[in-house]
Amino acid sequence: MNSVRMIMPLCSKQIFTGKRFNSNSNNLTKEENKILYEKLLDKSYSSEKHTEASSFAKWVTPHYKFGPSRIMNYDWSIKSIHSWYKNKKVEFHKYNQRYVPERVKSLGSDIAVAHFIVYRGGAIRFRGQDNFIRWTNKKEEYFVNLPQMYDPNYFVEAIDASSLMFYYQGIENFKNLFKLKWLNLSNNPVLDNWCLDYIGHAIPTLEYLDISNCRQITAAGIAGLQKLTQLKILVINSNNIEIQMACFALEDIIPGLFVLIQDNNDVKLETKKENLNVNEV
Repeated sequence: MNSVRMIMPLCSKQIFTGKRFNSNSNNLTKEENKILYEKLLDKSYSSEKHTEASSFAKWVTPHYKFGPSRIMNYDWSIKSIHSWYKNKKVEFHKYNQRYVPERVKSLGSDIAVAHFIVYRGGAIRFRGQDNFIRWTNKKEEYFVNLPQMYDPNYFVEAIDASSLMFYYQGIENFKNLFKLKWLNLSNNPVLDNWCLDYIGHAIPTLEYLDISNCRQITAAGIAGLQKLTQLKILVINSNNIEIQMACFALEDIIPGLFVLIQDNNDVKLETKKENLNVNEV
């Protein structure tokens, strides 16, 4: 009988030491309530103590993820912490630049990429307009003269993403831009061959491409641009013989293409590149 009562919920009918209550007993006295409270408190404390002890034992075990044995095996040098922080920063930028289908569904591909570029410091120009749209005063809240909802009359014709760090995840936002003709990706330290290959098949209407000062690009990336059959001007700077030969081969593959190869120490070609009129493309 006592074992059955021990597993029942605590109530005024439960057994206490030295006294037994039947179903017709009155409410507990103050002294009995005090005894009940002390028992409950002791039981709760014992349970917490047991949980704390088991948690500590688990933490000390070698296979635990954040146990001392594993923590002591980590490299806590300044160089290692800096490398870890750098890798986490790259992961954050890649995640922040990812292609978001919900944004494209609500705004459309052209207006969505316009907000994507302008918010990150770049500039865009719609078809039929003369000036680029950019976010000039970044000290204030984000507000630019861009549509806030889908409008089928807006088409992005030119994108200036120079000096912006766009990874492959960011370049994926350029797909389904059927009127894009002018693209500047210069001074991008992380632009690589995979990005150029994606541009080659995602933007077939491209006529002007600037990839100067992009150190990750090799001759293989230049070869991936052969899919841009409408490309007229390609701007690049490199002293690498393989890259220059790939550019010459690209001119033979794409009819009407002019490749402006700028040497790393050449300033005259830089002024020539700046004088290229965007509206002529």
